[in-house]
Amino acid sequence: MAGAREPMSAIIRPGRCRSTRALTCTAGLRPTAKGSAVTPTSAAPTLRERDNSMAREKRDEALLSTLGAEHAEWRPVLALVNAALHEMERAVWADSVPAREHSAATGEPLLSGTTIRIAPGPVHRWVHRAMTIAGTGASATPFADALAGGTLDPMALFEAAVAEDPDRLDDLARAAGDNRGVLRVVGPIVAMPMLHACRKAWTPLVSAAWAEGYCPICGGWPALAEARGLDGQRRLRCGRCGGDWRTEWLRCPFCGERDHEHLGSLVSQGPGQRTPEQQTVDVCERCRHYVKAVTTLAPMRPEDVVLQDLATLVLDVVALERGYRRPAAKERPVEVIATPSRLRALFRLRQRATGRKP
Repeated sequence: MAGAREPMSAIIRPGRCRSTRALTCTAGLRPTAKGSAVTPTSAAPTLRERDNSMAREKRDEALLSTLGAEHAEWRPVLALVNAALHEMERAVWADSVPAREHSAATGEPLLSGTTIRIAPGPVHRWVHRAMTIAGTGASATPFADALAGGTLDPMALFEAAVAEDPDRLDDLARAAGDNRGVLRVVGPIVAMPMLHACRKAWTPLVSAAWAEGYCPICGGWPALAEARGLDGQRRLRCGRCGGDWRTEWLRCPFCGERDHEHLGSLVSQGPGQRTPEQQTVDVCERCRHYVKAVTTLAPMRPEDVVLQDLATLVLDVVALERGYRRPAAKERPVEVIATPSRLRALFRLRQRATGRKP
């Protein structure tokens, strides 16, 4: 993207590093926290929690406004992310989360193999809204006509997005006349309300022993890695659902490489950029994949992960210029079944009781 190029970057090897970022240079360092990664919360938020939530929402709005001002070409995507953040607040998504049991022992994320039963109305409404926002300024992509004409099925798009199935998204894009890859960008955002509801419901089921590089909730690859707190515990964060899980410092989350000779960090050295201790790109020479790394004192709010992923796009540019890539999506078997809404079911029962035809 224009204006996003970094003038210079340096690569640091964990075993040879002279940087002050001791966490990546200490091969023997391992997270010391034990037990469940879940922090129980009270059923009813306190006044302070509500005030903090409002403050975070204002910060989100400010970050979206800043990104929109700096990158005018991102505004349709930012508007869509903002709409998804507000859509998460609707109860229909939490009401549609399927019941699950602990599954970390199998190495399969909790989303895998689920059947989501949801009324078609909310899905159609959200998909129509999302595609309307995505089509802003892109009249060559006839999403409105495709939805109205039935060539783009909202339920099929929703299912493919939740399952993170790029092939099905490409098929839907061709049917809708999208030859610019818009659905590849829109799909993950369309899935966010459902996946975040799943994360809220299923987090207590995730074992602290989860050792996979992909998200224990939805199976997505990490968008960010956090060096969290004063002890610098390394946590991976999912951009799809906001998932949060522990990992080792000297281990590639994508291929499992542990040899420090094959692991390193790209450090931005452009003028005015943040220090290496705040933002880097962790890379693996074995699989040539990367994950952006940030330093935080407290856990990043799940809803903020996607915003921070956008805000650190310059780090993606640095990685791509050095030949590193994000890994391909891992499709998960997910089925979405349309069910009648409760109001419609009650209406039909009343019609039958009074002898009227539905």
